[in-house]
Amino acid sequence: MSALLWLTWRQHRWVVSGTAIIAFLAAWALVSAEGDNLGNAAMPMNGFYGLMVQLAFGGVIGMFWGAPLIARELEERTYFVAWGQDVTPAKWLRGKAIVLGVLAAVLGAVVGLGDGHVGSRQTWSGFEADPAVQAGYAIFGLALGVFIGLLTRHVVTAIAATLVFFTLSRVLMSAIVRDHYLPVSRVVSRWDGTPEVPLGALELGGGFVDRDLDPVAIPDACARYGNPNSCMRTSGTAVGTYVDYQPIERITAFRFIEFGVYLLLAGVLFALTFRLLRRGGGWKPSRSHRRITSDVPEVQSTPAVAAAQAEG
Repeated sequence: MSALLWLTWRQHRWVVSGTAIIAFLAAWALVSAEGDNLGNAAMPMNGFYGLMVQLAFGGVIGMFWGAPLIARELEERTYFVAWGQDVTPAKWLRGKAIVLGVLAAVLGAVVGLGDGHVGSRQTWSGFEADPAVQAGYAIFGLALGVFIGLLTRHVVTAIAATLVFFTLSRVLMSAIVRDHYLPVSRVVSRWDGTPEVPLGALELGGGFVDRDLDPVAIPDACARYGNPNSCMRTSGTAVGTYVDYQPIERITAFRFIEFGVYLLLAGVLFALTFRLLRRGGGWKPSRSHRRITSDVPEVQSTPAVAAAQAEG
């Protein structure tokens, strides 16, 4: 296994080194922007560029580390040699996944060290500026790229598909799933007051409540108004309003939950990849390919050749 780990580093050291440089530059830009941003509302340009790297870092890992890992072997048919000797496909992938997965998690944590704004990492708008969250994105990106590379068997196609599916997963997670990791809190106020949401909380919407302080739907007679508050109040359908929110104190728990979610997704993708590798699926080298043979074609003996040899 140590030899395989060393070989993995030798094969991927340049792309890993390039990504590491980008990660450290992004972290430096974000952290330095925090110091330069004292008393300013706008983010400095170095912080902006660092934030762009932070948003895309997991996808970069998936596109340039994960997608070519198996796809290049299948596309160039070098897997006959890589998987046809003493190293099985599962052992080959396990060694590479250990090295690249650890490096991706470490670099992801580095990227998550800053956010470009003083203290804003403890706000919901800076949710993704966290080492654990970025490490989860990086591991998931790697697993996604490897899985898609095995399915497509073409490097360029795998890179494009990894970008699409990684972006889709991030959008769906942030827009639909993330806000409901834990049950929401609710503040209710009657008509003589206004719901007071705690400072820094993430508001998730609201509505009207009935006499039991339960949410009530807006009837059609009131829905046609641009502001149905007056209609709901005069009709007696509701006795007040409510607002659902997630308090700022939960942001650390939410970050670790998101890290766990992406780690679980990465584990599922790796499990599927190993399963497909063991099954073969048409790429598995036959016994005739397990030996490295000479590229010189064998000359068949014919009567003319035999006669020439006899004369010689």
